Amino acid sequence: MKYKFIITNNLIITFSIFFMIITLFTIAALIPRSLIEYSPPGGDDFMHIYIFSTLSLLLCFSKILDKKYIYLILFSYGFLIEILQLIVGRNFSYFDILINCIGIILGAGIYFCFNKIINLKKNF
Repeated sequence: MKYKFIITNNLIITFSIFFMIITLFTIAALIPRSLIEYSPPGGDDFMHIYIFSTLSLLLCFSKILDKKYIYLILFSYGFLIEILQLIVGRNFSYFDILINCIGIILGAGIYFCFNKIINLKKNF
């Protein structure tokens, strides 16, 4: 599937938000656990869902990548974070990878539902 790549203000804003979230999450994920006193609402597991569903939504709305690449990129990013956590003295967690996948699927599902609603409204 070929996409026309047109840089718009919305695309710039979307990618700015995307890279800001990626940067902040990467920094937070690599800080040693002993230095973190804050616990996000819903706990660490829900934070993974929040982050990865938001990233998935942003990439889906950008329409710059085919959806299968979005899943692959975000899964790879989550896996890379877990490997890097081993290097900085934190724990590798298969459960975090599973939670990341749930967030990716949730974000994509919200996007597809939103898209269906918009398309239904256009047809009326």
